[in-house]
Amino acid sequence: MNLLLLVGITSLDNKNFVLDGSIRGYVEPIYFKLSEDIYIVSFVYSINPSDISDNYQIHLRVFKDREKLMEEKKDKKISKSAVYMVDSYEILSKPGKYNIKFEIKSKSRNSRVDFPLEIVEDTYLNFSSLILASKFYEDSLNSPFYRNGIGFLPNPSSIFKDTIFYFFEIYNVKIDSKKISIRFYIQDVKNDSTVLISNQQILLKDKGEFLITGKIPISSIKDGQYKIKFEVVDLGLNIKKLLEKSFEIQREQAIIDDIRYFIDYIASQTELNEFRSIKNKQARELWIDKFWKKKDPDGSFYPIYKQRVIEADMKFSTPFKEGRYTDMGKIYILFGQPDDIRRQEVALGTKSYVIWIYYQNNLRFKFLDQLGTGEYKLMFSNVPGYGHYMEDIKEE
Repeated sequence: MNLLLLVGITSLDNKNFVLDGSIRGYVEPIYFKLSEDIYIVSFVYSINPSDISDNYQIHLRVFKDREKLMEEKKDKKISKSAVYMVDSYEILSKPGKYNIKFEIKSKSRNSRVDFPLEIVEDTYLNFSSLILASKFYEDSLNSPFYRNGIGFLPNPSSIFKDTIFYFFEIYNVKIDSKKISIRFYIQDVKNDSTVLISNQQILLKDKGEFLITGKIPISSIKDGQYKIKFEVVDLGLNIKKLLEKSFEIQREQAIIDDIRYFIDYIASQTELNEFRSIKNKQARELWIDKFWKKKDPDGSFYPIYKQRVIEADMKFSTPFKEGRYTDMGKIYILFGQPDDIRRQEVALGTKSYVIWIYYQNNLRFKFLDQLGTGEYKLMFSNVPGYGHYMEDIKEE
């Protein structure tokens, strides 16, 4: 029997952080190697646009041994129709230990979080951050984030439902000593038990860098707090290293809670302003309970509404926006599945209008993908208040 003696063991824990303040969101620092001792660090963040105005500011400060190395401020804009917006702020850095102060400001609102950041540069088996993403994109060049041929949507909240997409990079590999083995396992934090172990993957060391990527179905794992650990072992040098990251699984309850608060299309502007002005979590819950009791006293409306929101997210989401906040998602939520969908070619067939028809009351909505991003904007309808009013919408 061969005994593997691990002469070096290193564990790297990748973390994300919750913004503290009146702007809800998360921040996740991720880094990749650019050159011998230079890394690109992306402070990926998600924020709720309903908490900010159209303009906001990122304020970043980086400290090392209490000395401030850099301070930058950057003004940004966001569309109010976007939700769960994911963006990033990037800097270049060398390996080392740092303290980060990250702040978002928007008029009278602000949130911040302070956290440590360590970029480890070992002489052998060096790693990027471990990325747990919400999805990969086939067309990586048109994805919101891109790295080494991978188009991906980061998930700074680390909250997942059915599938986790992962990738990381391995650097400084010596190609003259046999093989590297990789496997991952998922641990239940509460019960301190292992719920999933992958098969071992063997890499032949024919190059100095590797990209590790894949997806993990988690539909069979119950809701809760977990940690994923990637075990990387050099079978020739007897060196083992671990990449770790915590995440959470939330499913139906999270969806229900989210949709109960999503009242943008069914509340008056006065109600929306009143709701958004409430800062206390308990007071918000009481307000939303009263809203739904008034809006749906017999409980017949909400199940239909909830299902339409879920389906809108599934059908119309883009890399930059949840489906419920697209024009098609809004019409779908308010009016349901159209009875008929027709296309009208324009501009020599390069683009087309999509017309939704509801036979009852002869409702028609005409959408166009103006920018070729896959998101169709509502251009015309025969319903006042929805796009440009056009009494007679016909297919040509």
